[in-house]
Amino acid sequence: MGTYILDKKKVLSFRLDPKEYNVLIRITNPTSAFGELDDQHIYRDIITMQFFDFEDDSSGLYLFNENHLERILDFFRKHKHCSNMVIHCDEGRSRSAGVAVGWFLFNDVKSSIFKLYHDGVHYPNRRVVEFFYKHFGASIKSVDKWEKERFG
Repeated sequence: MGTYILDKKKVLSFRLDPKEYNVLIRITNPTSAFGELDDQHIYRDIITMQFFDFEDDSSGLYLFNENHLERILDFFRKHKHCSNMVIHCDEGRSRSAGVAVGWFLFNDVKSSIFKLYHDGVHYPNRRVVEFFYKHFGASIKSVDKWEKERFG
């Protein structure tokens, strides 16, 4: 099973074998639109979500919440046997990486979470990650440690 974390430009022309079971999660800001996919037909299902890439709600902006969590979990359950899970957000680093953490928790692939936090590219959105860890009743102590190592 492949998990791909992409930005809003790369996803537009991303290629997968259309014979495989491919699904896509698209994330952008509430004030932005999604770009047109070159090969939308390669995906059996696509879910779109809009929320800002902030970690705390001091500004009153529309952030990741329980409704987003439930929609994504339903998507995960519906497509738990997919060949390829593609997740994209605007930069392909934070919100999409946070959702990928949820996908890895859902599939109990904790080694992939470790890799994500140590690849030097992704910065999983802490708010998104906390929602998934809380839902699955998992300890977030490893994430705390990795973030401290990385960000000081």
